[in-house]
Amino acid sequence: MRSPLLIALVMLTLAGCGTTLSVEDDASSKLLNQADAKLAAEDYKGAISSYSEFVTAMAEHPQAPRARAIQAALERLVAAQAAIARAQQTGDAARRELTERQAETDRLKGEVAKLRADLERLRSIDLQPQRQK
Repeated sequence: MRSPLLIALVMLTLAGCGTTLSVEDDASSKLLNQADAKLAAEDYKGAISSYSEFVTAMAEHPQAPRARAIQAALERLVAAQAAIARAQQTGDAARRELTERQAETDRLKGEVAKLRADLERLRSIDLQPQRQK
């Protein structure tokens, strides 16, 4: 009697362990699928967070190295996108400044042309009395 009861108890214990592993596998698969879905949707920051959560929770999972590699690549991608955005803002500011300076240069060229015309007019006035003598 003891033997069948012991066997039943061992079977239930092992079945419980199998269920726990299955639940963990389902949870890890869910985390990984969420991370992959965020990656596909181009939600890179969300994907980084999900991959990080997966790697932290399931460091020994067979897919953990892939998740780490994707996470690292996404971190570099997000950093590169931020650098590009900063460079574009700097370029936009430089273009605005160049436009302002070009407008100032054009204004000054107009003023120089006006002053030259005034100088020529004054020169011709100064030369008239000398011609009459």
